[in-house]
Amino acid sequence: MLDIIRASFGGEIIHLLSGGRLLKYPDQQPGFIVPSTFGAPVADDVVPLSNDAEAGLKLADEKLDSESDYSSSSAASTLSPSYVVDWYGPDDPENPRNWSDMKKLLILVEICFLTFSVYIGSAMYTPGIEQIMEEFHVGSVVALLPLAVYVAAYGIGPMIFAPLSEAPLIGRNWVYIPSLLLFVVLQIPTALVKNIGGFIAVRAITGFVSSPPLANGGASIGDVVSMNNLSYGLALWSVAAVLGPVMGPFLGSVFAQIKGWRWTFWSLSWISGLAFVVLLFFLPETSEATILQRRARRLRILTGDIRYTTKAEQEYANLTVREVAYESFIRPFVITFTEPGVFFLNSYTALIYAVMYSWFEAFPLVFVGIHHFNLIQTGLSYFGIIIGATVAAIAFCSAMYFYVAPRLQKGAPPETIFRIALFAAPILPLSLLMFGWSSTASVHWIVPIIASGLFLLGGYTVFQVVFNYLGMSYPRFLASVFAGNDLFRSGFASAFPLFAKAMFVNLGGERFPVAWGSTLLAGIALLMVLIPVALLILGHRLRSGSKYAN
Repeated sequence: MLDIIRASFGGEIIHLLSGGRLLKYPDQQPGFIVPSTFGAPVADDVVPLSNDAEAGLKLADEKLDSESDYSSSSAASTLSPSYVVDWYGPDDPENPRNWSDMKKLLILVEICFLTFSVYIGSAMYTPGIEQIMEEFHVGSVVALLPLAVYVAAYGIGPMIFAPLSEAPLIGRNWVYIPSLLLFVVLQIPTALVKNIGGFIAVRAITGFVSSPPLANGGASIGDVVSMNNLSYGLALWSVAAVLGPVMGPFLGSVFAQIKGWRWTFWSLSWISGLAFVVLLFFLPETSEATILQRRARRLRILTGDIRYTTKAEQEYANLTVREVAYESFIRPFVITFTEPGVFFLNSYTALIYAVMYSWFEAFPLVFVGIHHFNLIQTGLSYFGIIIGATVAAIAFCSAMYFYVAPRLQKGAPPETIFRIALFAAPILPLSLLMFGWSSTASVHWIVPIIASGLFLLGGYTVFQVVFNYLGMSYPRFLASVFAGNDLFRSGFASAFPLFAKAMFVNLGGERFPVAWGSTLLAGIALLMVLIPVALLILGHRLRSGSKYAN
């Protein structure tokens, strides 16, 4: 437990503020000797351990004075490989790959909880839209703008937070924890806001600071889980990402009906506040680059020799501002719009995401307008989506384990995974037709709920196929590929709720209010089935002609 607390955000703060006296690492304990593989021979250069971190810093300063011809900038370019700090051995306990299964499971659960605690806020207030319209004297489209800007902002956030988390000096936790604290604090002005303009503005900021789990959650899981098991870890994390937007309307409906729409944000502050308290001291840093950077810093203090550094530190020291800007902001767009496979897969996931958010408008039309549910009952109707996602996760992991993984290990191309999509993709148009044409007074309300679950069964599976394929095909530029995907689908999802109600109402009739709108979406989803078919056949040829893909 001590190693978890010591490597957490709160533990790192305590360690730094105490000058290294509290929560000491093994290389700060009496008797520690720097491995001879780091630096010059131990007898000449290794300074005996001092328990006083300030003394170590003073020693470093003296060393700098005595080596006036040496500068940190020249060190990055002329550094001997022997001064590059690495793991202390194949069984180094600080290496995330060597952590126990229980510790890895704890991190996986924490990342899922973090993701859930912020994404539950996206549509949580939507059951209270009628109350907001009445209080602020606005129409339904304006009342939905706080949802739209929230979703759009957490699509933009990964463009900033993903590259930040890769920097050795920052890491994952210095992105997660401060942004989560801001998220918790921002729920206060959201709950107290007095006008619709302020409501929209604060929701945009809140959406932006909610995005780090979307930007880095998969990376954190990849830090600790082996490549062979990464698909299963990402599948579980994706369930948490689905649970957030789906559970939001349920909890929001409870508070909106009993206490009013403002209480949805007080409850959100409690959930995210609990996540902040837990993660502050129990989520260890998982980035290898950051863990090694902190080790190098400790060795510099210990030995008084500033030449200790890491490979990642040297790489980042040699990057220009232009190169960082290109990798962070330009490359995601370049890959998205110049790689046909990436563009069409992003379009596919954008449609799925947008349909799910459009249901925040369709469900009230069906379950309130037709079946006369109250707010809480309408919130419960979203549980079909949760069941669908859970079943899909089990089915996908089983298909990966028994069918895809053995073939990939034998050298099959990444396009093999699209065989799973061939079964999942047709479910999307069928479920949309089922939802639309069963949403009538003469059909029991359970049927459209089952249809929504079937949509997630297909949609979740397609999502996992896309993410795994992109991960296998573009490993060198994975951050850029995923950032582009996030921005693409969040942009679609933020726009759909604004016109979804008008689409359903204008195309629908009195007996079947959402049938023709759902049929239109089903037609688009049917055309999208061609994407996995085409990539299964042509994907290898497209990758072979790409300068980004493997």
